[in-house]
Amino acid sequence: MADAEVIVVGAGVAGLIAALRLAQKKHQVIVLEARSRAGGRIYSEKPPGWPAPVEVGAEFVHSGNAALAAALRAAAVKKLPVTERQWLARGGRREALSDGWERIDGVMRRIGPRYRGAFGPWLAAHEGELDPADAVLARAFVSGFQGAQPDRMSARALYEAAQEEEEQFRPSRRYDALVDDLMRRLRRAGGTIHFDTVVTEIRWRRGRVSVSAGGRSWGASAALVTVPLGVWKAKAGETGAIAFAPRLRAKERLLSRLESGHARRVVLRLRADAWRRGPLPAELRRNEGRSFGFLQSEEYFFPVWWAEAPRPVLVGWTGGPAAKEMTGWPDRKVFAAALRSLAKLCDCSLTALRRLVLDGRTHDWAGDPFTRGAYSFATAGEEQAPSQLARPVGGTLFFAGEATAELLELGTVHGALASGERAAQEILARLGSR
Repeated sequence: MADAEVIVVGAGVAGLIAALRLAQKKHQVIVLEARSRAGGRIYSEKPPGWPAPVEVGAEFVHSGNAALAAALRAAAVKKLPVTERQWLARGGRREALSDGWERIDGVMRRIGPRYRGAFGPWLAAHEGELDPADAVLARAFVSGFQGAQPDRMSARALYEAAQEEEEQFRPSRRYDALVDDLMRRLRRAGGTIHFDTVVTEIRWRRGRVSVSAGGRSWGASAALVTVPLGVWKAKAGETGAIAFAPRLRAKERLLSRLESGHARRVVLRLRADAWRRGPLPAELRRNEGRSFGFLQSEEYFFPVWWAEAPRPVLVGWTGGPAAKEMTGWPDRKVFAAALRSLAKLCDCSLTALRRLVLDGRTHDWAGDPFTRGAYSFATAGEEQAPSQLARPVGGTLFFAGEATAELLELGTVHGALASGERAAQEILARLGSR
């Protein structure tokens, strides 16, 4: 006898929303999660002494997505506007940018609809035609915001994204309030979640799966796999790797052509008077730190910083190859690199800056065996791969997660949610509603 009708692998938001939709239709659902918590790359820590929860994973809410908007409403989480003030640090100076995002979009629109290569070669061929500051911003956007290698990032995806209007927000409460609400609703609907349960093998035939995890097996009529791209690509024998029997050779060929992006953030708690006095430049401290906004640069490690003002909190960000290089670094080495970068960009004493910082948080997502990277990005020449990765197999295996989202929603919370909604509908079409 089957343990459930559907087994969902992964309790990130894609898996949770799909499990919830199935349970609401009276299907028996079991969610198996390798970690001791739900949420995946949404990870809100609550360390003592901090003025608010610390987001070491997802932090921002992107506009224009119905699935995320509905989930936030259900969790009673509002969207707070983000200060868009931007600065560009170059040559020991900081230049205020009133139109930073517009300048980035302007570069991407120059790519045009016909170019089908990677962004890196395009920029190399056209950089002489651009304002130097615009080139810096565009390169930082691809490596940082997208977490991508410029020589692999799809220029076509960047061009198409530049045609869209998008705003950024922060959640009014900790981001994992959304996760908690999904879990509550799932359990009320009859779903079950097992934590600390690492799936190692999925054996399947049409209409039947057997999932091995935590020293036992679960049987079901279908399975939904929602693991991150880096885990998909893990080699046999590595922690978190999942073996399929029979093998999914078409999916394996797709995965060999895709990569997970990399990102590393540090979150620094400053002294309570950090915005009134101290080593940070006066122009960044104005208006209780709201003038800080986003500080961008060409630094290799931690080229981007932003403030969570008026709270005395700074976030440093590294994406792309530099973030990948930091995989496995001890936290002290990561914080040392971050403070060196911040001291240089703010033209202040490293010693004074160390006295300003009271505490810090970071997470090695690339070194995390249940993530193995930050999030996916659109790979040049493989723009159709996410939709192909999402296709069900044999009416029995289904797939969701941000790596299977729409091209312009890759790497986002709303992309993950939308993929879970899509997968739930695919499974309901196979099993039917009750």
